[in-house]
Amino acid sequence: MMGAARPPGQRRERLRKWAGTPVTALVSALSAALGLWVLWRVLDWTVLSAISPAHPMAICADAHGACWRFYVEKSRFMLFGTYPYSEHWRPALVSALLLALSGLVGLRITGRLSFIRPRVLIAAWLVMIPLVFVLMGGGWAGLAPVDISRWNGMPVLLILSVIAIALSLPLGVMLAVLRYQSRWPVLRRAAVVYIETMRGIPMVTVLFVGVFVLPLTLPPGTVISPVLATLVALIFFHASYFAEDVRGGLQSLPGSQDEAARSLGLSWGQMMRLVLLPQALSRSLPALVNSVIGAYKDTSLVVVLGIHDLTSTARMAFSEPGWGGFAFEAYAFVGAWFLVSCAFLSWVGRELHRRQGAQGG
Repeated sequence: MMGAARPPGQRRERLRKWAGTPVTALVSALSAALGLWVLWRVLDWTVLSAISPAHPMAICADAHGACWRFYVEKSRFMLFGTYPYSEHWRPALVSALLLALSGLVGLRITGRLSFIRPRVLIAAWLVMIPLVFVLMGGGWAGLAPVDISRWNGMPVLLILSVIAIALSLPLGVMLAVLRYQSRWPVLRRAAVVYIETMRGIPMVTVLFVGVFVLPLTLPPGTVISPVLATLVALIFFHASYFAEDVRGGLQSLPGSQDEAARSLGLSWGQMMRLVLLPQALSRSLPALVNSVIGAYKDTSLVVVLGIHDLTSTARMAFSEPGWGGFAFEAYAFVGAWFLVSCAFLSWVGRELHRRQGAQGG
C-alpha cells in the first residue's frame, strides 16, 4: 500500500529547512550559478578551446584556450630553472622525497598511518635534510657539483618551506615551553620578547635581515648563500608563530594535569615531556596546520630577494623573447600547484578538527 502523501504544510516546512530563508536561497542560487560559470570557463580554457601539445607553437598565437605545447617546452624549466639539464633527476628526486615525507607526516597526524611511530618520522627528517643538500649540491659519489645559485624552481620552494617548517617546529615548541613555565623568569621574559618581536615584524623585513645583515655577523671570510640565509630567517620567523599555537594548547589544559603529575612524583621535565606536551600538541594541531598553510604560501615572497622559486621560474619562462604571450599558462601552472598542495593541507586541518570534535563529544 502506498504511503499517504504529506500535507502541503509539511512539504513547505521541509523545503524551508532545505533552502533556508529567501535571502539564503537566493545567495545559494547565485553562488551555484557563479560556480557553474567558473567551471565552464575553466573547462573551455583547458579542454574545449585549448591547443593540443602535438600542434606547433605558431598555432597558439590566435588561440583562446590553453596552449599545452607551452608546458611541453617549458615545464622542466619552470620546475628546475637553470639547474643543469642533464642533472634534472637530482632536483626531481629531492622534490619527490620532500613531498613524500610531508605527505606521510600529514597522513600520520590524521591517524591514517598509525603504524608509523613518530620517532621513525623524526629519524627520517634527520636523514632527509642533509641528504637534500648533498643531492642538490653534489660533489660526492660521482655527482657533479652544482653551485647553489643555480638551485631554482620547485626544489627551492620545498627547501624554503618544508625544511624551514620542519626545523622551526621544534624551536617553536621550545619557545612555547619557556614562555609557559614560571621556574625561570629570565628565560620566560626572553621568550616573550623574542616571540612578540618576531610576530610584530613583517616577514619581508625578516627576509632582508637574513640575506643582508646575517652575513655581516659571521666571521670574516665566511660566505653564506642567499638560499641558506633565507632558510635561517624563515626558521626563526615561523618558530614564533608555532610557539603561540603550542602555548595556546598548553594553556587550554586543566590545572589538574599539573597536580596529578606532581602527585606521581614526576619532575618538571618529566611532567612537561610525558603529560603536558603530548596533550598540548594534540590540541594545537589544527592551529599548527593553519600556520603551516600560511608559512607555505608566504614562501613565495622570497622572489623579492632575487631567489628563483617556482613563481620566479614561471615568470622567467614567459619572459624570454617570443614567449611573452603565455603568462597566463605559466601562472596557471603555479596556481594549480599551490591549489593542490594547499588543498591537501586544508584536508589535514579539517580531519584534525573533525577528530577533535568527535573526541570532545
